[in-house]
Amino acid sequence: MKISTANRLYIVGALVLATYGGAHLVKAELEPPEVLLPTWTFRELPLELGDWRGVDTELDPKITAAVGASVIVDRAYQDRIGHVISMHTAMFENPVEGVIHSPLNCYRASGWVRKNESRETLQLSDNLTIPVSLTTWEREGERVLVVYWYQLGEHVLFGRWDLGLKVRWSLAGRPQWPALIKVMLQISAPESPEDTELVLLSFAERVAEWENQPEHRKQMLVGSGESI
Repeated sequence: MKISTANRLYIVGALVLATYGGAHLVKAELEPPEVLLPTWTFRELPLELGDWRGVDTELDPKITAAVGASVIVDRAYQDRIGHVISMHTAMFENPVEGVIHSPLNCYRASGWVRKNESRETLQLSDNLTIPVSLTTWEREGERVLVVYWYQLGEHVLFGRWDLGLKVRWSLAGRPQWPALIKVMLQISAPESPEDTELVLLSFAERVAEWENQPEHRKQMLVGSGESI
């Protein structure tokens, strides 16, 4: 049976409308209806962490505005030996906005060249570990190590691919989503990179332990579906 031109146009139009409508519904399902920011922030992280002493720092207001985070806390910590770790933390209501500003994108855009990348594991307690990204960057003779991770409910992310459909589908249909929380730590590594890695990962463990203490984690998991 032959289909007339008019009918063909009708079918194509119906398919376009169905596709557009379906995509709109999918997008609506994958967008957070309401995001609950934790009542705590990294401003409450102690300035004294073991041998480390911290001071608050601030980003350029233009950079802060471009990041699009609801809460940003930046600090520099120094130990007795002289190691200095820069800490950048941010909380996002829009997870897409957060992962766009992945360190992998930002360092590359600033002219740094990535030399190494690995996944490391932080042991926070007998029952809780989280993976983190450890990267080495070089630019004009300078070398730094960077550790970062995002947490969205029970998920640990490293970029847009991780957020993707899997994580957002796991949250789809829930009336409330948790905030996306980003932690990034940087240390200069002019020599002995292996020793510097241990220093950075040890400090990262302290920060992650504080971030994931029971009362904090309870709020981080609100709306994620994980039992507390």
